[in-house]
Amino acid sequence: MTLVTLLVVVRLALPSQFVVSPLGGAGAPATILGIALLGYWFWQRLHRLDPAPGAPVNGAVLAFAGIVLASLAVVSTRPVAADELNLSTLSFLTLAGWMGGLLLASDGISSAERLHALVSRVCIIGAGFAAFGLVQFVTKAAWVDKVSIPGLVANNPVYSITQRDGFTRPFSTAIHPIEFGSVVAMLLPLAIVVGLLGPRSRRGRWLAWLPAAVIGLAGSLSSSRSTIIGIAIGVALLWPALSVAQRVVGAIVTAVVGVFVFVAVPGMVSTMSSLFGGVTAGDTSVASRVDSFSVAADYIARAPILGRGFGTFLPRYRIFDNQYLLGLVETGLLGFLGMLLLWIVPMVGVARVIRRSPQGSDRRLLGAGLLASCVVGGVGLAFFDGFGFPMMPAVWFVILGMCGAYKRLAATSW
Repeated sequence: MTLVTLLVVVRLALPSQFVVSPLGGAGAPATILGIALLGYWFWQRLHRLDPAPGAPVNGAVLAFAGIVLASLAVVSTRPVAADELNLSTLSFLTLAGWMGGLLLASDGISSAERLHALVSRVCIIGAGFAAFGLVQFVTKAAWVDKVSIPGLVANNPVYSITQRDGFTRPFSTAIHPIEFGSVVAMLLPLAIVVGLLGPRSRRGRWLAWLPAAVIGLAGSLSSSRSTIIGIAIGVALLWPALSVAQRVVGAIVTAVVGVFVFVAVPGMVSTMSSLFGGVTAGDTSVASRVDSFSVAADYIARAPILGRGFGTFLPRYRIFDNQYLLGLVETGLLGFLGMLLLWIVPMVGVARVIRRSPQGSDRRLLGAGLLASCVVGGVGLAFFDGFGFPMMPAVWFVILGMCGAYKRLAATSW
């Protein structure tokens, strides 16, 4: 749990642009740590005394990695540009780092109490990440461009502050505002669960709800359609696990937050309304996503089974804004199915445990939060090229690993 916590801290606290200079793009501290955790997981599995199998999500991610390796073998059978080959190698190393977080979280959590503690830690770290985004929103400054970390250099320029309808789009330490929004949308259901399962004392209860308040506010001010959709999906999936009293309080809190945003940030509500109203009026970003299907179809027809190679479709060729569509191009039908199984397998496992858990129990609430976060991440990949960003998949893979730990613990010692 300590190692996974450290991975999340490194991933969310350090700006994504900073790397160890000699290693280039592969030198991101979170990637290096993740690969080390993957090696540690392999070492532990080889030397384990307990013959119990891992969670199903372990098999899903290892199968996906196998498909990725097969797609990389395809690259060697055709002429390939040097920059495609470099990005392909970097993408696989980054995937290995994500897998380290998933597998260690899935197999390394020894009890339900430790799992709950890890969820709380991830939400607290996420609240700090979201709070920095709120600082950017209020000050209209990135601040990340003023950061200097000994031993690290900026591999890419820091994303410039942009605005939508006069409002700053925060990105915290992420590469882009859409990545920031996807992370806070994933973490919000877990943060709500942390609040619900918090201490019974008045002071402890207020502190337990602080991460949910900060993360929810950051998501509300993100000026991002995909973030609002993700938040709505997460809350909707969490809703059935709540008691009647919790649903009433949740509805009241949602209304209060809406009024607060309306009063404190004049024009934000109309801006969010225009984001969705503009879809029917021919929004350019939506049109680009629709046009991408015909472009992708040409590439898919050339290599439908294993694609053209993981990480070889450079952004300058086309930005699909849809990881599943990009996955079909790069890893073919097998890779597409592998990506779906990455979150469907743990989702089904967690859902089965929830169904056997009493209404209102801690196990049911925690499972509902994990399931909601898992699905929000999976659905969010349909709105942008998620695997082209380092932060969102890293956090999502850790959540998938926690889903695996939840399923394993429920079957053995919970």
